[in-house]
Amino acid sequence: MRRISNTRDLVYRIVRCIAPTLVGGKPATVMNISNENGGLLDVWDRSRADIFTGSQIDYYELKRTDKNAIVIFFNRSQLDRLLARIQVLRFLSDCGYESGSAGSLGVDYVLSVLKHRYAAGCPHEIGIFLGIPLKDVKGFMGLSSLKTTKRGMWCIYGNPKVSEKRMNEYRHAKNMVAGRLFAGENPFNIIRNGEIRVFELS
Repeated sequence: MRRISNTRDLVYRIVRCIAPTLVGGKPATVMNISNENGGLLDVWDRSRADIFTGSQIDYYELKRTDKNAIVIFFNRSQLDRLLARIQVLRFLSDCGYESGSAGSLGVDYVLSVLKHRYAAGCPHEIGIFLGIPLKDVKGFMGLSSLKTTKRGMWCIYGNPKVSEKRMNEYRHAKNMVAGRLFAGENPFNIIRNGEIRVFELS
């Protein structure tokens, strides 16, 4: 008989999935929450309003069906910093995002555009919000002349140094959080006390 998950089960899985956003400086992480594995979606609907109280992490549903929800978990201050970068603004403008009168993009607007585009499939520019270096996002989209040099968590284009450093940051964050959970730390505490690192998003 399938075991029905409780809120702690859900939070545990969220923490494992979004560890780089909690502690590793990754602006956002996307997670598929489904009822296929213990009724997690039902738990999400009952508990989501309380899970992130007192946390620096917020969430936004990009797509919803009867069986699952595609949720982006994000750190608003990290996304604000990302959206303030000229190179990122130019890239998103080329992708059809319209900046406001001040020449900037807001987090809420960007998320609403992503949600609209997600209806037709995952938009490739989402990579920039997920902490993938701009050169790699553009390379994957065919918007640069850089060639694929390596593969890891994503395809690396051009000089792999920055990309590999970023991947190592995210792996370290996952290992750190896994260690804290293995040691018995309450996953709610990790969400609320993630000690988020800040680094320059290149």
